[in-house]
Amino acid sequence: MALIAFMTIPGLVIALVGFAVLDRAGLWANRRFRLPWRRDETGRPISAVAVGELDAFFHGTHRHQQEQRRTSLILRDEKNDGAPARARLDLDAGTATVRLQGDST
Repeated sequence: MALIAFMTIPGLVIALVGFAVLDRAGLWANRRFRLPWRRDETGRPISAVAVGELDAFFHGTHRHQQEQRRTSLILRDEKNDGAPARARLDLDAGTATVRLQGDST
């Protein structure tokens, strides 16, 4: 009977809220007692991921936002990607050359 209750949308939301409360209690216990089976506090809590997936299920645009966030975490951001170098630094000589934006030489 409980399985049927959790297969409905209100039952799923109640289960996720209960899971979030349990997750927060586990986080508090880990801070207080350093439980060996809990991971560190880095990243998003598991309950936030579950609620985000439920939100993406009901709103299709949120799925795109989650994919974009996941992609931006994977890709490396280079300092000078796609832009010409505007400054040259010579650390050995102690000189720096900065060009104006419209200057092509």
